[in-house]
Amino acid sequence: MASSDIVRLSDDILLMIFKLVCEEHQAAFDDYLQKENVFISRHWDDWGDDFDGGYEQWRFELADLLSSGNIDDSPSRSVLSQAMSVCKHWYSLLSQTPSMWTVLEISFREGAAALEHARTFLQRSGSRLIQITLLWDDPTWIVPFDRDEIASGGGLLPTSREEIMAGVHLGMVIQELYAHVHRWREFTLRTTSITHTYQALSLMSRPSVHPARELDKLHLQFVHNPRHAAHYVNEPSLFPGSAPPVRDLLLFGISWAWPSSSMMSFNLVNLRIHYNPCNNEDGGNLRTGPEVKMLSQFLGALVNLRTLALEVDLESFDTDTVELPRLHSLAIKSGSMTSWAVEFLQNVQMPDLRILTLCVTAEDLDGAEGLLDKLVNLTNSEDSLELDELHLFNFTYFADAELLHRLYTQMPTVKTLTLSPGANVHNLALAIGLLPTPYGLSDLPLPGLQTLIVFDVPKHVVRRIVLERQSLALPLEELYYSYREGDENEGIPDDWQHQVEKCHRIGCLKSTRYTDVVARQWSYLV
Repeated sequence: MASSDIVRLSDDILLMIFKLVCEEHQAAFDDYLQKENVFISRHWDDWGDDFDGGYEQWRFELADLLSSGNIDDSPSRSVLSQAMSVCKHWYSLLSQTPSMWTVLEISFREGAAALEHARTFLQRSGSRLIQITLLWDDPTWIVPFDRDEIASGGGLLPTSREEIMAGVHLGMVIQELYAHVHRWREFTLRTTSITHTYQALSLMSRPSVHPARELDKLHLQFVHNPRHAAHYVNEPSLFPGSAPPVRDLLLFGISWAWPSSSMMSFNLVNLRIHYNPCNNEDGGNLRTGPEVKMLSQFLGALVNLRTLALEVDLESFDTDTVELPRLHSLAIKSGSMTSWAVEFLQNVQMPDLRILTLCVTAEDLDGAEGLLDKLVNLTNSEDSLELDELHLFNFTYFADAELLHRLYTQMPTVKTLTLSPGANVHNLALAIGLLPTPYGLSDLPLPGLQTLIVFDVPKHVVRRIVLERQSLALPLEELYYSYREGDENEGIPDDWQHQVEKCHRIGCLKSTRYTDVVARQWSYLV
């Protein structure tokens, strides 16, 4: 065929193809992040306390894996940059189409080239709003500490040359991007170094000529570290002089005092905080101010908040009444439930709350009982909770049968119940509490139950729950269950699964984190 017969694709079609390829590249980038999670045996939002015991062994294994070169590969180069190198026409088309340049992802592995990457992107994106992800999360920068040693100023390993240079590169990239903060639509920063974290927070706490007036999503993730980034009294807050309309805010390992008060307004809809004041970077220096009081004031301004996740360890929450009139979903994960979570449920008014997730960590396994007592009171008051979903994680103690019965019978609106993995035999008491009593429907635990998710409960108990409840209430619509193979589960008749519209035995979990379990991230056994 003569060259004159070759038909060139129109620019509109080319741009459509490029957009589809960019979507595939984003999926590949997500796979790259997942690969790193598997590699270091940690998800980004795992708690850093896990390193207290086996950190040295983990670090030794990590060094061995790093030496094999399995994690040093950088994310694949931007498909747009690759396409621009194909021919002059593609270069001209892409460089003059700002709408193609709206998503920027930079990794510390780009080294000194990261700055040029940012500059080129900003130039080609014109005046478009942009989504930014910065990954400065090398696992070798994770530094654990002994609480006693850190309080005395010791126990820290010296900063490596690589970490210092990576901090220089991060600083230059953020300075370049911050000059365009008025164009930020979304900003995600993930760090593993306390030094890098403070560098980034400080740079974003400088006055800017252009206010951050378009910022909708802000995720700041200081991950895999038992140390947390504190904010000192009289220290500048993020985006001073701006009132960014943030709707989705994540502070992981970073104090809630970093955002300015103007950011905590009626715009905020989704909020997740993971922070332990006792673990802040300088060991709880008084310069951080009354953090619990600041938290209550912070929450009191969020009149349109819909989802709230508090992964915090506090000594108390003895504050004035806080009103969250539109809060729909609340998750609490803590190693000090008895110290503050009971007070939180008592002092915070949440009339629209429908989903409650309670996750007890290993440090406070006895705290569940106090929470159940409080729930009994809250479900038997004038302004009682009317929950649709209740998710209980790590309630590893033998719950009092009478207390459980009172709780369950006082929650007629609950349609979904989750009893988490990891509680082992302790879930048995929580599950047996669902069995009917001889007193009929008026005394039926959770009479409105439609979906049951149970782990580590023997097969014969699950069977009893299904069969014995169906004569008094509507059959379960969905049942997801998991039990361990053993003699006690052999010979149990399979005459009950068909009584449930959707009945599945759970196979492998994506993880045991409450976020993944509630989202039903698992496979099934056939």
